[in-house]
Amino acid sequence: MTREAIAQLIFWHQIVWWVGMLNPLMILPQLWRIWETRRTKDISMSFMFVLVFLQAMFSVHGFFIRDPIVMWSNGLAAGSTVVVIISVFYLRR
Repeated sequence: MTREAIAQLIFWHQIVWWVGMLNPLMILPQLWRIWETRRTKDISMSFMFVLVFLQAMFSVHGFFIRDPIVMWSNGLAAGSTVVVIISVFYLRR
């Protein structure tokens, strides 16, 4: 059995779509906590910058390989991370 046949048998495309939608949502609890407590001391900005870089690069990768799930999932995740970065800078001023 080919990997394409296995993917079709287990509905892999649908599974990856749902998992892909979790990607941009996973940072929302962090954003909520930042705005709820107004505490940003424990946020590592170097980690956030590396994370947004990686997410953006995987989004571009999704574009080049013509995989919309990879492109949109990582693009939206990068956008969510940028909102956290902006929030941290705003609250630290």
